[in-house]
Amino acid sequence: MIKTDIFFRECKQSDMEEVIEILQAISVFKPSQSNYLSIWDNFCKQQNTYSLVAIIDNKIIGYGALVIEKKIRGGKVGHVEDIVTHPNYKKKGIGKLIVDSLYEIAEKEDCYKLTLQCKEQNVEFYKKCDYEVSGVAMQRFIKL
Repeated sequence: MIKTDIFFRECKQSDMEEVIEILQAISVFKPSQSNYLSIWDNFCKQQNTYSLVAIIDNKIIGYGALVIEKKIRGGKVGHVEDIVTHPNYKKKGIGKLIVDSLYEIAEKEDCYKLTLQCKEQNVEFYKKCDYEVSGVAMQRFIKL
């Protein structure tokens, strides 16, 4: 666990460059910086989306998001997305703190469950965060 002061807050537009840079660790998709303003505006227009940054010494060292879906039977499901920690801060408990913070938001928003999709090499990490393997995740990419 990290001993330096760490705090979490909602992601702000001014965080985009740092967040997108650390997200490169989990996806090669990188938008043009000239599109950041419109991307931010569209991101903020979404309802039921929460994004957190983890900060140490005024530097963003982690990010995670939660999207809450309202189901046809009336319940809410939280989808955990884009959990990432800066390479210099891996294995220090920051990812778990981000996941736990998103869980707390989902709990306050009355979600009945949280789901996430991860790579096989990350299963043990999420098990430590009290998630369990449930079914099979599949995806189909759309060529843009």
